[in-house]
Amino acid sequence: MNKLGAGTNCPVCGKKRLLQMRNIVSSEEGSLMIYNRCPHCASAFIAVVSGSKERGLVVVETLTDLTHQEAMEIPQRSALTADAVLDIYQSI
Repeated sequence: MNKLGAGTNCPVCGKKRLLQMRNIVSSEEGSLMIYNRCPHCASAFIAVVSGSKERGLVVVETLTDLTHQEAMEIPQRSALTADAVLDIYQSI
């Protein structure tokens, strides 16, 4: 599968676009993380696609300023801990 769905409108420019499956950042059981760029306005998005028999197909997408290379590094980063959040809060 190279493209997902019949297409969605870009929330930035409003033109039709498709999620490109060739831009998969990570894959885990039942879900994919995909980096996508609108071919019309070049806005970048990260989509998490998951599916199950109970819920069907769910796509959650967010606008990002990450490049494709930066998005590829996301799965290798460690999770943010509660202590790290508290440290940041206390430093502010």
